[in-house]
Amino acid sequence: MVSAERIPCINPRCRRTFKREHEDQETVCGDCFRMLPDAVRIEHRGFWREIRKWDRRITRTSDELKIESMKRARRQVSAKLAEHWDAHIKGYFSAPEKPVGLETFLEEIGL
Repeated sequence: MVSAERIPCINPRCRRTFKREHEDQETVCGDCFRMLPDAVRIEHRGFWREIRKWDRRITRTSDELKIESMKRARRQVSAKLAEHWDAHIKGYFSAPEKPVGLETFLEEIGL
């Protein structure tokens, strides 16, 4: 059982917990993140790289119109990151594995 100030890794088979920093926070530990396919990890890191890029640009700019357009671009990248998290990362760990059995065998041979 996890206490209220701790959150578990999203992998149900992992027992690691982390300090809660936000109310609706989800996290994956480093070991479980490295279990993901390389393409998923590279895409996830690319989204974070782009978010940090927009954050740096926003802090360096003084023009309010440019700041608003950059914040809009950052929100779009954040939305893509959230979709990627739900579809690829959470989906990877929450997808049930097929048990080895008669149904799986019959499905493999096409019956």
